[in-house]
Amino acid sequence: MNFTYLTSVLYLVILGIHVFMQLAAASLIFIKHHTPNNRTWYYIFIFFAISAIASIIEMVMAFENTNILESYKLFSPIIIIPGFYIFFLIWCYIAELIRPHWLTVKRALLILLPSLIMATAIVVLSAMSEISNIYSIEQLKTHISEPNVYIRIAFVALFIPYCIGLIHMRNKHKNPDIQKYIDLLIACLIMMVGSYIASRCMQYFVGYIIHEVFYLMISVFIIYAEHYERLHVPLEKVRDYYAAAETPESTQQTINHVAQKLQELMDQPEIWQDPELTGDKIVHSVGTNRTYIQLAAKELGFESLSDMLHRRRIDYICQCLLANPNANVQDLFYDAGYRSRATAWRHFTKIVGYTPTEFIKIGNYPPRNNRSK
Repeated sequence: MNFTYLTSVLYLVILGIHVFMQLAAASLIFIKHHTPNNRTWYYIFIFFAISAIASIIEMVMAFENTNILESYKLFSPIIIIPGFYIFFLIWCYIAELIRPHWLTVKRALLILLPSLIMATAIVVLSAMSEISNIYSIEQLKTHISEPNVYIRIAFVALFIPYCIGLIHMRNKHKNPDIQKYIDLLIACLIMMVGSYIASRCMQYFVGYIIHEVFYLMISVFIIYAEHYERLHVPLEKVRDYYAAAETPESTQQTINHVAQKLQELMDQPEIWQDPELTGDKIVHSVGTNRTYIQLAAKELGFESLSDMLHRRRIDYICQCLLANPNANVQDLFYDAGYRSRATAWRHFTKIVGYTPTEFIKIGNYPPRNNRSK
């Protein structure tokens, strides 16, 4: 099968788009997410970086060969080894979303052990003898008895238990906010692997395009969740994609440490009086992720980080009204950090139990809902 000139150009254009998007995504993740206690950024940053590097290598291989078919081999070690580890990084990211902090270094190495052994065997065999280049199923049948071939087939077969493991882990997940997102991500991951293997086995270029579409869909999903949902949603509407993990003693120490830093941060009026304050700013200032921020806020006696922020602002307004009942309530709302009068009024009434006007008349503090009956 010979590729036409148009197909060759399309192949290179797709790889070029892939390289650009993966490098841009890696840069964005590094700039926005490299906080000490947020482990997911390691997985997705390395995923995007290696994806870009792998595509650059494919482009170099394509330019070096007059026939792109030479870079379109079946079970090529240059493709399946980095491809598997790219897949593993996405797997780690999804696992961290489903079960935060479950994936330790020891567990990751144990999960990787079979692939590490096979990759080492392939490298050793390639050093001892020439690796067979296979371009079709017929050639695969001819070389099936060679060690380097059946090890490569076994390597590719490792995708199956990994996908089954993800689906099993997904069924134990109890956070409905992230369920659909994880389902789409896992489905795209499985389709990405399946379409790539099918395109290589059947030598259908359309299959390769489908593979790239799913690959880019995964990248878009990750960027959307990490950059938009976790960083740019207003604090009142934050949906934490990091489901709170169980807190053993080691984790409790971390929560206590984050709670101390959060308390110190919120003791600074210039922080909570900032009308542009969002959840991501607090997360980055403390140097943690949303899971620990929320757990730390609860450790300090609040329902959530949002509850802590609103109570701090409302307490400031109440103290000002007690000191000067004639103060302009509207000005106090803005001084406390609220941009919306309706939002401030709603939270004041909810927390204090009175409207600001009633509070000025009664002069009662602490709030009604905290008083004994």
